[in-house]
Amino acid sequence: MAVKKTPENKNIFRSVILVVLALFVLVLITTGVSYFVVRNISGNNAIVKGQTSKNHVTYDAGEFLTNLSDRGYIKLSLVYLLDDKIVEKELDLKESEIRDKIFTILRSKKNDSVKDSQGMEELRKHIKESLNDTLNDGIIVDVYFTSIIVN
Repeated sequence: MAVKKTPENKNIFRSVILVVLALFVLVLITTGVSYFVVRNISGNNAIVKGQTSKNHVTYDAGEFLTNLSDRGYIKLSLVYLLDDKIVEKELDLKESEIRDKIFTILRSKKNDSVKDSQGMEELRKHIKESLNDTLNDGIIVDVYFTSIIVN
């Protein structure tokens, strides 16, 4: 059985083809716009992350174990985030003085003051400020606790 070609069938066929082509073009445009938006957003974040990580240097300060002022002990490992390589050399030169300052700070703390996260944040701030007072060139941007045991 053959289908008769009528002008009405030709118009329907043309309409279907035009709708399919319009949808195809719309999908291409949407894909292109999405690609450029995602590329620009992720590109800006990559630049910002790259800039901050290039300027900062990490320094492993080692492990500290000492008694607290009232009871118990604290054991922690520190890593410093430095603003420049020059600070790393100064930290190596002043290692004994810096370790002594940290032990003095730790021994002055009470068990209850370092048990919670607020106390640890205060300890972090106190260590950072004390060490920055000791340094002549550059600063310590942040102090990270890589391990903590309070007993």
